[in-house]
Order: sequence, then structure tokens, then C-alpha cells
Amino acid sequence: MTNYMRMLMASMVLCPAACPAGESPAKPAEPAAPPAATAAQGTTRYTRYGSGGTLTFTFIQADAANTGGFPKFSTELGWDEKALTPTRLEVSVQVAALETQDKDRDDILKGEDLLNVAKFPTAKYTATSFAKSGADFVASGKLTLRGVTRDLQLPLRIQATASGLSLSGEVSIKRLDYGVGQGDWKSTESVGDEVKLQYKVPLAKN
Repeated sequence: MTNYMRMLMASMVLCPAACPAGESPAKPAEPAAPPAATAAQGTTRYTRYGSGGTLTFTFIQADAANTGGFPKFSTELGWDEKALTPTRLEVSVQVAALETQDKDRDDILKGEDLLNVAKFPTAKYTATSFAKSGADFVASGKLTLRGVTRDLQLPLRIQATASGLSLSGEVSIKRLDYGVGQGDWKSTESVGDEVKLQYKVPLAKN
């Protein structure tokens, strides 16, 4: 066999028919991208059922208890159906809609030296951490009121109802911690510092 024939056969072995002249071998396939993260299984979103429920507040003025309410508020609860535990709580309150059944008192509470609703019309509470407390829960979250944000632990009783769930509880805050009381209203001689919040809210799946 001539040297020319040997060279021709070698070139045919090195470049088989599956690799036509002028083409490069195919690049290896790129590894598949990991799947996107999905929401936790078993978590259900519940929201306030219609306009039901109450969100009220009680404060002491001249040694007498006074009560008012916030009729306009929204509540959203994330609920783990398997573990029977909350995963997230969001509450938004239209402070400017407060009612105490006394217009003059309402106007004072909404004024610049107290809640200042013209500048801060909304209060918000958000929690993503929850601990068991007997048959109930305690939410660890943040309350923003009058532009001030502070940590707040919120007791929660969550029960099954015909419409879904019911959320209820009571907590006390100090109004001066949130700047609710400027000028003469900083004094606690006539109006106490402590304000009790009471809440009972029906929730439905959303």
C-alpha cells in the first residue's frame, strides 16, 4: 500500500461520516436550570369575612374608662392546614375612621397632637413568627402607628367556625411609645398612657 493510501485511510478514521467536513462536534447540552421555588404546601390564605368582627380600644380619662372602635380594617392570615398553626398575619387599620360615639372626642383623638390622622391615616401590624401558648398562639411582629414602628407580641386565639376561622385576643400598648400625645397631651394625669386593644375577627378562605 502506498504512503498516499495510508494517509487517506487515516484521515477517514479521524473524521467519520457523522462529522461532515466543516462542522464542529456538537457541544454538550447545558445542565437544566433548577425548578423555581414553590409556596409551602398546605398553607391557606384567610381574610376578614365581609365587614364582620370588631376592633376596639379602651383608655382611661379622668378615672373613667372610654371605649372606641375602628370599623374599617383588613386582616389577612396565613394558616398551615397540616400543622394547624399560623404562618403570617397582616392587619391594616384606617385610623381616620375611628368612632367613640362622641364627635368632639373623635375630633380631638384624630387631631395633630394625638393620632394625627391627616398625616398618618393608617396603622399596620405584621407578624411572621408565632409561638404556642397553651391552646392559643403569640405572634411576634411589628406595629406601626403614627409613623412609629415598634415590636409587639400579640396574643391570638384561633378557632374553627362555619365560615372558616375566628381570630380574637386582647393586648395593651402605651400610647406615648408611639407619639400619641404631644404638647399638653403628653401628661398622663387626665388621660392614661395605657390603651387596651380588643379584637375579634371572622375569617374566610380566600
